[in-house]
Amino acid sequence: MMRTIKQEVHFDVSPREVYEAYVDAEKHAEFTGSKVVFENKVGGKFSVWDGELSGENVELVPGKKTVQKWRASDWSESHYSTLTIELFADPPSSVILGTSEARTPESKKADSGPFKVQGKQARMTGTRLVLTQENVPDDKADEIDDGWHQYYWEPMKEYFK
Repeated sequence: MMRTIKQEVHFDVSPREVYEAYVDAEKHAEFTGSKVVFENKVGGKFSVWDGELSGENVELVPGKKTVQKWRASDWSESHYSTLTIELFADPPSSVILGTSEARTPESKKADSGPFKVQGKQARMTGTRLVLTQENVPDDKADEIDDGWHQYYWEPMKEYFK
């Protein structure tokens, strides 16, 4: 019997940064602490954790999506799951970059929005990552589900601090 794993995780960086950390072998190795081989192209092979995880890239959409044929080394030689990681930018929010000067009625009219103060405004965004991993062997699903958090999402959050 097979299972599907679904997860949602939030990162305080852009979708492009999350994507690059996942598909760039050097960055991937930095946050996982493992040896990584990653051919960053459709049809390219990957291997992580000394071959414990391996597969092939099926679809790569920079900053938005990866789809992979994915397997663990203790699975049947011919069995692969389908891993889809989708990245969604949070809606931008405005952060005022500090000024304590009083605004005049004229300056208030000149502002383009309620959060803009004398032209000093920053746009902050984060990323919602949605993982769907289909066709995972039932007896391995809990371990794989936990492993994403322990070996990927928690270390990736530390990497971005």
